[in-house]
Amino acid sequence: MIALVIIITLAHSYFGFEQQFLQTQLTGKFKYLNRVLRDNKRNPQYTQGFTFLNDDTILESVGLYKKSGIHYIKLNDVNTFQHNQNLDDQFFGEGCDIINNKVYQLTWLERKIFVYEKEDLQYIGQINLHPSIKEGWGLTHRVFNGETQILISDGSGKIHILNEDFQLLKSIQIFYGIIPVNYLNELEYANGILYANEYRKTHIFAIDLEKGKVLAKYNFPDLVKEANRPDGCLNGIAFNQKTQTFWITGKNWPFIQQVQFY
Repeated sequence: MIALVIIITLAHSYFGFEQQFLQTQLTGKFKYLNRVLRDNKRNPQYTQGFTFLNDDTILESVGLYKKSGIHYIKLNDVNTFQHNQNLDDQFFGEGCDIINNKVYQLTWLERKIFVYEKEDLQYIGQINLHPSIKEGWGLTHRVFNGETQILISDGSGKIHILNEDFQLLKSIQIFYGIIPVNYLNELEYANGILYANEYRKTHIFAIDLEKGKVLAKYNFPDLVKEANRPDGCLNGIAFNQKTQTFWITGKNWPFIQQVQFY
């Protein structure tokens, strides 16, 4: 019994040390840059997917049943939608990405992937999500060893890696130190690092996908507070290749914030 107590005490001590170490070592530094305001009272957008088409145009997927859709917005006119496409009422829009000159949009419980023309978002067709992926949440892609790979989150702590035909290659559990993370949501891949927000939290993880571990944690409680939305958690990460900065937003947020990560 005494040995068991000692083991438990040591385990708790190690766990506490691990948490303290991670807080000091993995806290990501960042700087706020520009902010673009949105009219979320007259035209709220339940942002689910967010990625750049070019230097000033963002592809945005929005959710909720009977309100889901996909469109482009320009940073100098974020309240005007370009090539807006609404989903049928039975679909809940989720993550989106532009892959090899086509646009892909996940749906949540329906587990469909809609495919569109990149130029005008005209509907092309749909793909069924792989059976091993329980729900559609976040979507991005990377080029790895010369091949395009699709990265999908499903509300767990796993990232699912698929080939260009959306066939599953493997699934990777992500860890924050020794602790498995959960509820990974919106995804963005940039400069060899996967960025993901955790649902209903105020932070974005920078993830080493090969090692399955968090490299840094960027926390934005002030932005969530300023957004002032009871349903408005952080949920939009778009990387601008030209400026090497991120534009982040959330569900029904009244602004999009440009951020420089360090």
